[in-house]
Amino acid sequence: MFIASPAQDLTDEEVLGALRTLPQSFQEVIVLCDIEELTYKEIAEALQIPVGTVMSRLHRGRAQLRVGLAASTSVSGRPGRERRW
Repeated sequence: MFIASPAQDLTDEEVLGALRTLPQSFQEVIVLCDIEELTYKEIAEALQIPVGTVMSRLHRGRAQLRVGLAASTSVSGRPGRERRW
């Protein structure tokens, strides 16, 4: 199953709400990378974890975030973003 990227018209509240549903370890790396704009190496040093772990958590966290945002847009009455191939 392929889930397209959520629409760009999401509110900050919707994105933050979906982010808060993720495990803390995923939240940390997403915030540090996508909001604070740290490099993978800087995140690894700040959290004292390997760079590969940073990359894995970003990938898995972003995937869960997309699913959560797609679900929230469906619930809020917006058209769903899910496509099946």
